[in-house]
Amino acid sequence: MLNSMTGFGRAVIDAPFGRLTVEIQSINRKYLEVLVFLPKEFSRFEHEVRKWVGEAVSRGGVSVRVFLIPSSRVIEGLLPDVVLLKELKKAWEKIAREIGGDPKGIDLPFIMQYFPMQSTQDVASDEDLTSLHHCMTEAIKALIAMKQTEGKTLAQDMAGRIKELERTIDEVEKHAPDTTKKMRQKLLEKMEELLKAGPEVEERLLREVAVFAERVDVTEEVTRFRSHAAQFKILLKGGIVGRKMDFLIQEMGREVNTIGSKSMEAKIAHLVVEMKSELEKIREQVQNIE
Repeated sequence: MLNSMTGFGRAVIDAPFGRLTVEIQSINRKYLEVLVFLPKEFSRFEHEVRKWVGEAVSRGGVSVRVFLIPSSRVIEGLLPDVVLLKELKKAWEKIAREIGGDPKGIDLPFIMQYFPMQSTQDVASDEDLTSLHHCMTEAIKALIAMKQTEGKTLAQDMAGRIKELERTIDEVEKHAPDTTKKMRQKLLEKMEELLKAGPEVEERLLREVAVFAERVDVTEEVTRFRSHAAQFKILLKGGIVGRKMDFLIQEMGREVNTIGSKSMEAKIAHLVVEMKSELEKIREQVQNIE
């Protein structure tokens, strides 16, 4: 199954340290680019987060945002020790009396200016990594599911356009012989204007037509185009194929351009314009394939 490069995944779990939310968004990029935004408690796990994303996604701009709502237990752990606060208050009141100050000015805001704020929750533990991994895994699953759903739609669209291109190249091949015939007739009419018709005119005409026929022959281009189209249809079955598809579209475009430059037939010129239009639409879709 094809994967689109655009998608979104979200997961929420309740862990011992609180509610953890992971949101992953992916957009078009030529290579894999990962941006990670973590709460300060989980900053030490950035390497692991990047590794998990790299194992699931091969191309695209991926943004990972992790949100944490601490549990009541964690919040309580962040609060200062009441016993210590009381001891600090007594100590500062004593200092105030000794220097002739007013002990009543020793209130909570004053004490908190000098309170040593230390918390065991500033850095997540290795056990917390398990919960983060679980939440990341669920978010990545949701992301991949959306990428596959969009990839399926893109594959169906491109398959229809490739089928139309194959029909059009058949039309080009059918009209190609008319180019030589019409050129022979134009050459004959031109030479009859300049010279009386005769064996030497016919012989010269045949040489000109032979040279022209070789110059305008599009058999090789048609064959290569069909080969590229067949390979493209194989890639539509799935895998990490975005870059290969992009290459094949470029090659098909080259063959179409060559056909257009070789042919002087109005019908073929019209078909070439149609093919270029279809190829451009496919190219736009391929830019979104992982």
